[in-house]
Amino acid sequence: MTHRSVHRGFTLVELMLSVVLIGLLAIILASMTSATASSWKYTSSKIEQFRSATSAFETITRRLSQATLNTSWDYHYPNGMSTGTPDKYVRQSDLRFIAGKAETLFASSNPLRPTHSIFFQAPAGYVDDTVNFSGLENLLNTWGYYIEYNEDTIPPFLQPLAHPLPPQAARISLRNRWRLMEYMQPSNRLTIYSKPPAIPITPDMSGSWTGLSVTNPPTHVLAENIIAMVLLPKLSTAEDPTGIKLAPTYDYDSTVDTTALNPSADPELNPKNQLPPVVQVSLVAIDEASAVRMSGNDVNALTAELEGLFVKASQFEADLRKDPTASSDASLESYLIKHKINYRIFTANVSLRGAKWSRK
Repeated sequence: MTHRSVHRGFTLVELMLSVVLIGLLAIILASMTSATASSWKYTSSKIEQFRSATSAFETITRRLSQATLNTSWDYHYPNGMSTGTPDKYVRQSDLRFIAGKAETLFASSNPLRPTHSIFFQAPAGYVDDTVNFSGLENLLNTWGYYIEYNEDTIPPFLQPLAHPLPPQAARISLRNRWRLMEYMQPSNRLTIYSKPPAIPITPDMSGSWTGLSVTNPPTHVLAENIIAMVLLPKLSTAEDPTGIKLAPTYDYDSTVDTTALNPSADPELNPKNQLPPVVQVSLVAIDEASAVRMSGNDVNALTAELEGLFVKASQFEADLRKDPTASSDASLESYLIKHKINYRIFTANVSLRGAKWSRK
């Protein structure tokens, strides 16, 4: 008699449970894949959004490190004229390094120029006439950086399409954005030497020494959606651990003799014809999506917020960074978080190679 082995199969309940488990695993895998894809997309988008800001920040720090005053020692005449008997040696320079609040450095408040700006000379060798001035890589240029809220620029032949009458018929939509501007005065058009020494140099950047007074100054957009630039000239950490003695209000001008203006001023902090050893550069950038969402009222609100910030160097961290221990504060970071504006902060200390700080 032959016995046949009997194999027990799965019950209906076991099959249904297996299907449910497989379904749950599929759902978990799908959700994990979706989350990973979303995270990758968000990260890639964020990197792309701030790519130009990163590049601009690197450009500023690299160019700023090349700043020069080409300082020399010369006679000082007590009568202010180059005659008579000199009484001492003093630092002399025909060049200039100036940084401070843009509203002070620019005579006009239109267009909006928030936070700080900076202008200086550097041996970059940039010319716009390569035929007659080629091969001169160390010629001086005047460089400058500032933020401006302005409209897209388009060629003249497209202007009627952007600003027709009536306005409803516009076929080209122009954007208004916060833009980091770079000023590049070619060596063959340098105006720093054209200013007569007898005329006092004012902080107004529209003066002839920068060339910004011309109809079409040599400026271009370095990066969009940069809402703040904070510049703090300072001594080395060894000389000033606080970092605020040299420019307590962020203002620095190498043409100003602080001891002559104020006899009680510390002569060891006199910027006359001297480069600051270090400049702390900070940029605050927002992404394009946040910029698109901003209405005119939002722009005005942000402008008002920036006007009250970065006035005293001792308040730099409080003005810039959110205090994690406080429920609310008046920092720019808190403002951006509150208004759901995506942002990124860049900060670096730039050592100026041409700086040879003297306390005399």
